[in-house]
Amino acid sequence: MSDPVGWVAVAPGIVAMAVLWVLPGYAVLRVLGARGLLALGAGPAVTTGLAGVLAVGYEVAGLPWGLATFGVGALLAVVVAALIGRALGSTHDPTGITVAGEGPLRPAERGWLALTWALGGGTLAAAMMTGMGRASQPPQAWDAVFHLNALWFVRETGNASSLGGLSPMYAEQAAPFYPAVWHSLVAITPGFRGVTEAANASSLVLGSVIWVAGLVALARVVWPARALPTILTPVLAATFVTFPAVAVSMLAVWPFALSTACVPGTIALLIATFRGVLRWRMHLSLALGLAWAVAGVVLAHASGLFSLALLALPVLTVLLVRQLRRQFRLGRRASAIVVGVAGAAAVLGLAAFLLTFPPVLAIMDYQRGGQDSYLPGMGSLALDHPLVYVYKITSVNLVVTLLVWLGIALAVRWRHARWLVVSLVVAVVLTLLAAGPPDQPLRVLAGFWYTQASRINQLVLVPAVMLAGGAAGWLCGRLSRQLRVRVEWVAAGLVVALVVLTSGLRWTSQVQVMASTYTTSPIAWGTILEPEEIAMVDRAGSTLPEGAVVLGEPVAGSPYLLHRAGVDVVFPQLSPIPDSPERAVLMDRFDDWDSDPSVCEAVRALGVTHVYADALTFEDPANAKWEESTPGLRNLDPDGGKGSGAPGSVGIGAGDEDEGWREAWTLVDEGGHASLWEFSGCS
Repeated sequence: MSDPVGWVAVAPGIVAMAVLWVLPGYAVLRVLGARGLLALGAGPAVTTGLAGVLAVGYEVAGLPWGLATFGVGALLAVVVAALIGRALGSTHDPTGITVAGEGPLRPAERGWLALTWALGGGTLAAAMMTGMGRASQPPQAWDAVFHLNALWFVRETGNASSLGGLSPMYAEQAAPFYPAVWHSLVAITPGFRGVTEAANASSLVLGSVIWVAGLVALARVVWPARALPTILTPVLAATFVTFPAVAVSMLAVWPFALSTACVPGTIALLIATFRGVLRWRMHLSLALGLAWAVAGVVLAHASGLFSLALLALPVLTVLLVRQLRRQFRLGRRASAIVVGVAGAAAVLGLAAFLLTFPPVLAIMDYQRGGQDSYLPGMGSLALDHPLVYVYKITSVNLVVTLLVWLGIALAVRWRHARWLVVSLVVAVVLTLLAAGPPDQPLRVLAGFWYTQASRINQLVLVPAVMLAGGAAGWLCGRLSRQLRVRVEWVAAGLVVALVVLTSGLRWTSQVQVMASTYTTSPIAWGTILEPEEIAMVDRAGSTLPEGAVVLGEPVAGSPYLLHRAGVDVVFPQLSPIPDSPERAVLMDRFDDWDSDPSVCEAVRALGVTHVYADALTFEDPANAKWEESTPGLRNLDPDGGKGSGAPGSVGIGAGDEDEGWREAWTLVDEGGHASLWEFSGCS
């Protein structure tokens, strides 16, 4: 990949990705009886669940993962769902066209929703594209390196199973469980030449399509009697920087972002499933769709289970209590008691299992620092400022914060929405615990999300947007009656006010956050690739011979050779490879290759033919990314050698008087501070 790829070139691929993520799940829900915004909003979660299950099944059956095989599996799922829907009589059940008992949006209301979605979703997408620069611009964040190479391996191997499918990322030394659903769907989307463009495009689809669709569906379920909260939701969602911008740039946690984006639509389907306004056959049919959606949230990222529990448990509790109370009043007391006790026991049993499950304990034990006070976190939540303080405050979200507070006051009065307040409070408390003092005993509760405030903060947005939408709809109706004007004009005025008072739906902040790991110099948290270095990496497919294996310090940029040029590397990720003593030797003392026989043994065992050197230092204005675990590979300088006097250089030879070591190095290409060398010192 040598030429920069612009957004126009990948536009067909972006559309294809949106269709791929929405259509299969939508079709399954549609034939099960769900309709309209509910099926549209929960559809991506169902698709994600289908992809996760199919990928594991195909790996067990020895079938390759690809667009055709996924299409066949998805089609089969739709056929089975159609047979179930027909058997239950739910496919054409007239109650399925409603969301919690209210009729669908009128044509004019659909038109307004289309306009607000174009404004809100379009702003999110445009800001992300502006911050990224171009479709082929590589993100430079720790997790991004892993996910891009994992995506490349899924393409190459045809294995997208979360149960060991990403073992090539660990040099086949381990085959751990790792959520690969995001990788599976992005890898098979047509229209992208390289994985970088596909990954960057997925950020647009996650934010502008999946996330907004889920919130719209949830708003329609939460506020079924009024259309305005649903119509205003896309604009309200676009005023927040916390998601998707922080998730897909600063954190670069695409699997977690997918799980989070699927949560609102899944909660909407949960509410529709358990509300007591449908026939039991319709309840059962929707429950089958809900099972697929929950599977999608959890398979996208395991912490999605806890995200759902945090946000949905309050409303689920209310709905189940109402159902049991209804059955009790109908005279079915014994069955109601049995179901209630069994449900409580199941929840307690699941909680006990999870709290003793080793992978969950490993997540909860993740050590992370925090602030000495809760005040900075509280300020960030009020302004919707990223909970990391490398960003300047360029825009604030006070107007929506005020709407959220108004929504809280109204929800306390409107009984059916009180669960939103509970979910919001719990999410805020956990966010502050993660961001606050590390010695707080209750901080362990934030461990389900790696004790990372920036992750939990994303969950705050779901109830916050719902409350703001309810308040905005109520406010528009109140002003319409007071001013005696059409409510549509009041709503339009409110949208204009939101755009103005949030500085263009937080445009500058959205762009700044995205650019911080893509195009801003220096890159936040350390530069991995300079512009000239990116060009050198992209040329490597032609400048390096077939079968080349490149060794280099991972944080200096060598892993990018794999997914951008198809060149094999010793380190496909920035983290150390477990159970690989040869790699440990090279990380620790490769610079002693001429005097330490174990180094050359490791070089020969791994088949190293070339070395990636980078002289960029931490003190340089470009601010190199730094990793203490790779002293033997840091700032290699084959041209200068030991004692060359180059700032920050690490010598390679035995001494200036020995010219033999120089013959071991042949310059292949260079770009910026980086260079590629053929290495024959251990031949």
